[in-house]
Amino acid sequence: MQKKIELLAPAGNMEALKAAVAAGCDAVYLGGTGFSARAFAGNFDHEEMVQAITYCHIHGVKVYVTMNTLLFEQEFSAAQKEVGFLYEHDVDALLIQDLGLFHWIREVYPDLELHCSTQMHIHNAAGVRFMKEQGAARAVIARETPLDVIRDCIAEGIDIEVFAYGAICISYSGQCLMSQAMKNRSGNRGMCAQLCRLRYQWSDGRNAYRDEAGEYLLSPKDLNVIDRIPELIEAGVSSLKIEGRMKRPEYVWLVIRTFREAIDAYYRGETYHPNRQRLKDLMLMFNRGFSHGHLFNASTEERMSPYRPNHMGITIGTVEQFRNGRVLVRLTDTLYQHDGLRILNEPHDTGLTAVRIEKNGRLVSEAAVGDLVWLDCRSKPYPKKGQKLQKTTDSRLLERIQQEIQAGPDRIPVVMTYTLVPGQPAVLTVQDQAGHTASSVSEEIVQEAKKAPLDHQRLTGAFSKTGDSHYEVEAISGESRNAFLSVSALNELRRQALDGLSALRSVTHVRSGAKAYHLFLKPVTLPADRMLVMAERKGEELPPHCAWAAPDGSHPVMPVIQEKQLPVPDYSVLAQAGDLVHAPDHFTAGMSFNCTNSYAAAFLFKAGAGSIILSSEMQTGHIRATLQAFAERYGFIPPFYRLVYGRRTLMYIKNGIRTKNSAKYLEDSHKKVYPLRYRKSLLEVLEPEPYRAENPVCMGSFIIFTEETPAEQKEIIGEAYEELFERI
Repeated sequence: MQKKIELLAPAGNMEALKAAVAAGCDAVYLGGTGFSARAFAGNFDHEEMVQAITYCHIHGVKVYVTMNTLLFEQEFSAAQKEVGFLYEHDVDALLIQDLGLFHWIREVYPDLELHCSTQMHIHNAAGVRFMKEQGAARAVIARETPLDVIRDCIAEGIDIEVFAYGAICISYSGQCLMSQAMKNRSGNRGMCAQLCRLRYQWSDGRNAYRDEAGEYLLSPKDLNVIDRIPELIEAGVSSLKIEGRMKRPEYVWLVIRTFREAIDAYYRGETYHPNRQRLKDLMLMFNRGFSHGHLFNASTEERMSPYRPNHMGITIGTVEQFRNGRVLVRLTDTLYQHDGLRILNEPHDTGLTAVRIEKNGRLVSEAAVGDLVWLDCRSKPYPKKGQKLQKTTDSRLLERIQQEIQAGPDRIPVVMTYTLVPGQPAVLTVQDQAGHTASSVSEEIVQEAKKAPLDHQRLTGAFSKTGDSHYEVEAISGESRNAFLSVSALNELRRQALDGLSALRSVTHVRSGAKAYHLFLKPVTLPADRMLVMAERKGEELPPHCAWAAPDGSHPVMPVIQEKQLPVPDYSVLAQAGDLVHAPDHFTAGMSFNCTNSYAAAFLFKAGAGSIILSSEMQTGHIRATLQAFAERYGFIPPFYRLVYGRRTLMYIKNGIRTKNSAKYLEDSHKKVYPLRYRKSLLEVLEPEPYRAENPVCMGSFIIFTEETPAEQKEIIGEAYEELFERI
């Protein structure tokens, strides 16, 4: 029988975590203060992490910790210590991007559950199969993956987790270099600058022109598949993931409660649709507009939100006039004091808060549909008649949810049994529905009662006072023989028993302990080709020991995106995990594997790679450290290539960004022009200027050509060849 689908909640801090548990989640995902793909969330230090794991486990909620960033060699020892800490403190699973960290954990902690983060770029059934063979228990499938492909992934026999609600990336995760290339803030290392939410225009390479739909051409709507949950359950999806580690606790509570209601309704055999008020509340909490995303094959027009990139709220009125720092608005919906508001304006929106609401010359705390109200508005740009007033924060809604969060999760039902016999210590045993049993023994000895013995009614009253604990007493029974015990001793007996039960509930795994890391790698023969030149097609003849990485070259380059796995020719440059399932005898692991440390290199060599193109996010110091660590651990110098020239693909966008657009370039607000490349249903955004790096340490060099002339190609190859072969 298929197990019940999991509802997985985001937790950026302890307040959001408690909101998620109160709303009814089955599991939470959260990050520590390092190695998390949401470096700017509140996150959890070690003390908070232990509190979070304990709190969740007591309430039957699993905890998954995100260590889903790429690691440089110099950071690996700190990551190893962090894994050890989480392992010892009973975390349920880790979400991993870095192949090296995945490999090391599998060797050292074989009983620690590992999930492939969406940053690992698993987007087809072959990728799932390969990572299952490596020991993954779950794969978080790329947001671009449609349900028919997800069904194939499910058939591979490990848990499949899909995003169901919240913000989505425009580019395939793990393959977006936009933030790193343009702002030196790596999305693969948790510091994404969200350049997809900025203004862009189309360009012909010389002149830019604005799209009539808006300027935020790379900004998608938020995902919301609340009405498609039955299809996901029936397909066999294991976990529904809610995005939002940067969101406030009230957002987490509302979304999780809505999905909890929908999931529970399905298992009761009922049809669930959020009512109009709930849909309105969800939009008020946060929305950029909603779509079903690639999961249900939404069109480009349905998925994108070029008009605005941020929270839109709901429209509640229209500006009638602006005068002396005040704006007159005709309301089309309710307004409350302290609501957050925004007037849609140019060149940016006008923000305000309803601190003072004036209606008919009097200050009021709320106003209704049809009312004309004056609001203080001193922010620029000043409003104009006819502009729309948006409510972005509803103060009453927040108050209601805060009360729900404060009430906390349902209490855990327990039964108690007591024994009070004069001349002996008192014993209290408490048991939960899962069979956990804890007992406490009083330090005081039970006395013969001289006046009023402790009867069942008085003992029930004493032991039922569970206060602010996690528990609710369903039944109490026991034996008391003309006994007396002080009130303080009874209270301490109850407290110790419940604390003991919490200690039992908080530990959910029996760990076998760390194993010694050991991997023997047979030395890899250095490839004959010391320079790989990637291009759409072969150019002129190359110098000795150089080769074309092209469809018609000696080293065919596999596509980075392929929902249906293609056969892999010999001597190919591989691009994603699915390529490794039936890898040929000779292949190069491409740059899209994001190899940034010696353990990741070992993983790829163990999978059969003959050479590796390192991540372009590595600097020379990172590469030197990786080479040294690899040689010391495995006994040979690994054959690495380094990118020395070329326009990298900064984004891989499925189905493009405008269905009828065929422009050749995008231009940002700083006049940087990004070439666009169309590959069937895939749009690639390239770097404005070619990446350049020296190669003083690696065995080989890697070059990418896009728009270069034959003369430019010859010059670039000559410079790279001279640097590489004079050194050798």
